[in-house]
Amino acid sequence: MKTVNGNSRNNHVFRTSGGSVVEDLRQYIIDWMAEHNGGEIYIGSDSQVRGDRVKYSTVVCLWDVGHGVWEAYRNEELQNPKDRYTRLWNEVTRSVELADELKDLGEIHVHMDYNSNPKYPSYQLYDAGIGYVTGMGFNAAGKPLAWAASSGANRHCQ
Repeated sequence: MKTVNGNSRNNHVFRTSGGSVVEDLRQYIIDWMAEHNGGEIYIGSDSQVRGDRVKYSTVVCLWDVGHGVWEAYRNEELQNPKDRYTRLWNEVTRSVELADELKDLGEIHVHMDYNSNPKYPSYQLYDAGIGYVTGMGFNAAGKPLAWAASSGANRHCQ
């Protein structure tokens, strides 16, 4: 898998967990899948508000069952939307847009940082998010099963 070291701040640049820039995400995934027969593709996003800005992290988790997960992620910093629900919906749309670009590479699971427990605010978007993701042809999961979003993407938002 070809990567290069770099310090680019381009919002569309993906990096490995080690910080290397992924020159071509599609090729990175193709190469990884060739090396890890039966590997699975998971995509998730999370966000963190910082004053009037919001940082979005989108992660591609490549899971070699029984051997671990490889990650590639990108961060974006934008003006914070006016309400929490717009910000949360922006997370799932980032994941679905990326999944749509990569859908020919294999089955894709989209993990949403929406809680299935009604006592959390993100629950209000849970059913709509599941419907959107599955309607686009991808497998969907929310919390507590959405580890690509709630763990992978969350780590890169901090």
